[in-house]
Amino acid sequence: MKSNYLFNLVIYIILFSCNSKETNFSLESGDLIIIDSVQIDDSRFSFGEIYNPRVFNDSILGFGDGSFRSINLFHSKSGAFLSNFETDSIESFPLPEKDMTFFYIKGELIYILNDLIRSIFVFDLDKNFKEKIELNFKNLSQKPTFMGLFEIQENSIFLSSVYDGALSDRFKNSKIVTEFGLDGQFLNDFGSFPKPYTTGNLVLSSNENKIIKDGKIYILNVAGVPILKEYLLNGDLNGVYKLESEHHDPEIGYYTNDPFSAPLTDQFNGLASDQNSSEKIFYATYSSFDTRDREYGLGTYKWMLMKIDLENMTIKEKELAGSWHLNELRKLIPQVKGDTVSFLIREKDENLYLKRLIFD
Repeated sequence: MKSNYLFNLVIYIILFSCNSKETNFSLESGDLIIIDSVQIDDSRFSFGEIYNPRVFNDSILGFGDGSFRSINLFHSKSGAFLSNFETDSIESFPLPEKDMTFFYIKGELIYILNDLIRSIFVFDLDKNFKEKIELNFKNLSQKPTFMGLFEIQENSIFLSSVYDGALSDRFKNSKIVTEFGLDGQFLNDFGSFPKPYTTGNLVLSSNENKIIKDGKIYILNVAGVPILKEYLLNGDLNGVYKLESEHHDPEIGYYTNDPFSAPLTDQFNGLASDQNSSEKIFYATYSSFDTRDREYGLGTYKWMLMKIDLENMTIKEKELAGSWHLNELRKLIPQVKGDTVSFLIREKDENLYLKRLIFD
C-alpha cells in the first residue's frame, strides 16, 4: 500500500509540474511607439461606453454600444461608419430590442449574440437574415455573459458563461467557458473563477479576459494575483503562468455593505494577441492606482499596457493613459497584427480614436 501511495504521489507531481510554469518572468523596460491614429466617426452616436470591440479582416471595426441595443461597424482604416445592426435598421428579421453586445464575423456572415434569450442571430453583411441558433445549455442555471469571449472555431461556438443566480453564488458556481455546436447544442463547459473571488464581497469591472489562439484558450483573471491559464479547446488545463508586475497591486478590495466604499482594486480589462501566429506573445491592459484609498487613489489612476512573452519569459509594462481617462472610453482590441497592437480611446477633444502602436 505504501509503495502504491508513493507511486501515485510521484505521478501527481509529474502531472502537476507539466501544467504549472514556475519559471519567474524577467521584467524588462520597453518603449511605446504610436504608429497610427484614426478618428472614428461616431458623431451619430457619441458612445459613452462600448463593449467587445474587435477588428475583422483587418478592415472592419465593430462593437456593441453601451445601451446593449446595437452592433456598430466602422472602417478601421478610415474611421467611416459602415453599418449597424439593431431593431430599427433590419427589415429581414425582428431583432430583439436589447441585450446585444457581442458579434463575430466569419466569411460573409455576422453572428450576433443575445445573452438575455440565449440565442445567436445570423445575418449576411447586407442584413439579410439567415438563421437563429438557440443555445441549449446543459444546466439552465448557466447563461452567456455580455463580455469576455464569443468566437467560432471550425464547428464549435465558444462563449463566456456565468451562473445565473445571486451574485454571492456566481463566483462559486460558474463555468466560465461553454462550447456549443453550430446547431446550438451543448458540447462542453470548463473553467472557474479564482478562489479569492469567493472569500469576500467583490464587484469586478469586467469579465475574465479570454482569447483563443493556436488551438488553445487563454484566460487572465481580472483581480488578484494575475494568472494566465492555458486550456486546450477540449477544456483540459495545459499551462499556468503567474505574471509579475512593477505597477499592478494584487490586493483585492472587498466591501462590507456598499461596493462604492470598497478599497480600490487594480483590475485587468483586456487581453490581446496575434491569433494567426503561433508565437506565445500576449498584451494585456489593466487599471492601476498608487493607493487603495478612494479619496486620493482615483487621482492616481493609470491605464497600463503589459507585454507578456511566454517563450522568453519576459514582461514589459508602460502607461497608456492617465487619470483624465478614468471615466472615459478606453478599450484594448483583442486582434493583434504581427507586432501592431490596437486600442480605442476617447481623447480630450472628445473624439474617439482607433490607435495602433508597437511595444518593444
